Amino acid sequence: MKGRGDKDFLDELKAMKERMEDLFVSSFEPGTGGKGKPQKPEDWVPMSDIVDSGKELVYSMDLPGVMEHDIQVECKADRLWVSGLRKNDLPKGEAFRVERPRGSFSRVFKFPCPVDEDGIQAEFKKGVLTISVPKSSPECRTHKIEVREAE
Repeated sequence: MKGRGDKDFLDELKAMKERMEDLFVSSFEPGTGGKGKPQKPEDWVPMSDIVDSGKELVYSMDLPGVMEHDIQVECKADRLWVSGLRKNDLPKGEAFRVERPRGSFSRVFKFPCPVDEDGIQAEFKKGVLTISVPKSSPECRTHKIEVREAE
């Protein structure tokens, strides 16, 4: 019997695998910051939250300093693609410290269940991009398949 620690470890391992797959896809697909090439040092990855409210998936992404017209949101190949640009807004002169990332960004999220692509809505308010993705069905369906012994 597995303990609680084993389940947490396996969940974290699965989440890490999904992040690696998304990173790989976003590095080679057109329309991302990578465009099949290594990313530039100024490229950055905005922090995101994903919440399943039952009827929809809600993606929230922190994009301070990004203008609404510099954000692209697309849905293709069972994934949500978000990309954009934070422009360099530093005043002219010698910078003593630069900590805020600038340049292009991109994130790719694989949908965990079937979604209604036509119902996706995006809103940008106070530096936070919120994308609502309605589910096609209330729950991700799991189909259990009986395994029978062959004769």
